[in-house]
Formats: sequence, structure tokens, C-alpha cells
Amino acid sequence: MTEQDLIDLGFEKTDLIDLGLEGIDEDTFYYYALDLVRGLELISNDSDDLIDGKWVVELYEADRIRFVDKENLEEFINVVKRNTI
Repeated sequence: MTEQDLIDLGFEKTDLIDLGLEGIDEDTFYYYALDLVRGLELISNDSDDLIDGKWVVELYEADRIRFVDKENLEEFINVVKRNTI
């Protein structure tokens, strides 16, 4: 997946500087996250830890589920949104 794919799907960029961490310079890494519903968050790998130059997305705290292409991730997001009460 590309960075633009994540943006298109509604993910928000989080930079470590934004988190207020001490000693972080401007060349720090960042990641993307999307809160679907309370307790269900999708999170990308870090910008300095791309896999073959690509972004991947996992369920936060459930890293055994990994999305590597936009179509599968988009389908998952849509299923969750359609079934959220």
C-alpha cells in the first residue's frame, strides 16, 4: 500500500513530535492510524520501517491480522462501518 492509499482511506498521520516526546528531531518517523469504533483501531507500520517500501496495516494490539493491499483493507473498513450500531 502507498501512503496516499492510507490517506484516501481516512487514516490520520501521527508524528512523534505531535506526541510531545522529548528529544525528537524533525527527521523522526511517523505512522498512520484510524479509529473505527471504540476499542478497534487500525495502525500502520512506521515510516522508517516500511516493508519493501510499502505500508502495511494491523489491528492495534492484534498484530496477527495484517493488511497489505488497499482493496482488502477497504473491504474490512466498510464491513465494520456497515455493522456498527
